[in-house]
Amino acid sequence: MSTIQKFFMPDIARFNQGLGHTSKLRLAEGLPTQVHVSITDRCCLPCRMCDIWRIKPKEEMTTAEWKGVFDQIAAWAGPVGLNLAGGEPFLRKDVFKLIRYATDLGFTVTSNTNATVFNDGKVQELADSGLDILYVSLDGFEGNTHDHMRGEVGTYDKVMRTLDLVDKVSNPRVIIAMIVNKTNVHEIVPMADWTQQRGYQVVYQPLFNNFGREYDPQWYVKSPIFPREEDLPALDEALDYLIAIKEADGHVCNAVGQLKEMKRYFRQPSVSNGLPCNAGHSDISLDPYGNLLTCFWLPPVGNVREQPVPWMWNSLKAQRRRWEAHNCPRTCNMLNCNFEHM
Repeated sequence: MSTIQKFFMPDIARFNQGLGHTSKLRLAEGLPTQVHVSITDRCCLPCRMCDIWRIKPKEEMTTAEWKGVFDQIAAWAGPVGLNLAGGEPFLRKDVFKLIRYATDLGFTVTSNTNATVFNDGKVQELADSGLDILYVSLDGFEGNTHDHMRGEVGTYDKVMRTLDLVDKVSNPRVIIAMIVNKTNVHEIVPMADWTQQRGYQVVYQPLFNNFGREYDPQWYVKSPIFPREEDLPALDEALDYLIAIKEADGHVCNAVGQLKEMKRYFRQPSVSNGLPCNAGHSDISLDPYGNLLTCFWLPPVGNVREQPVPWMWNSLKAQRRRWEAHNCPRTCNMLNCNFEHM
């Protein structure tokens, strides 16, 4: 039994007893509309809320292999949404070729970045690639807050330089992504105001168990950056501010329901919110080695180097993983990847 199964399967077994399901399989109602592709585990920052940078990369998918996957998905599901992530995706030398290839197939392509590896030339390549949205990680309105979260002094200044360069080209559109945690509670509102002034949208992600690390049911107890009781009044006030912006059809991307649920989540992070997890129902994920995932915390359902994506989409393994995610009592359904489908 793998380490992930060791942590996860007791939860599922306990949940099954209460539900009384017999098949433990769940079909997707249609084809995927969003594909998340992690093209590398390599990263250039030792972030406090992520451990992917600690992973030792193996034999990552080649340019030709990724193009073949994009061809498969385009022919099967159509030109759906495609998000490139990592690690830091812009550490791959072929990233602009991959974006251009996908956009030429009709995909709407977005990408995440820590925005520290760009210069004038790379920003122009970015604009020419046809990327639709660039999600830029910025975890503090103040420079020292962001640098602390990202584990390296000077990171904030690099992000600001990149944003200034991106503002000079016609595309992509910028969305600032901020991970809500103890260190930046009092900077949530200033970030909302600043992004509006810059003409950006902003999305807030609640802190969760570090990606790249095995799930630990007590992760929030051990985390030095999880908000504590003394932080909650300021957090509530900031969330109410974001809710007002969203209800006025403003530049905050989060759903109102998610922002309201964050209040409860930061008080009881281990208590199920009763909402189903939609992971793997309208989206699929691929890691740098071709493993197809319906959920980041569950084992893969197969590998694109061995099996076609359409075959794996509703295989028995995928149906089982989808059932497990839908009935999972954990609270990672608070994350944006779930709420964007609510």
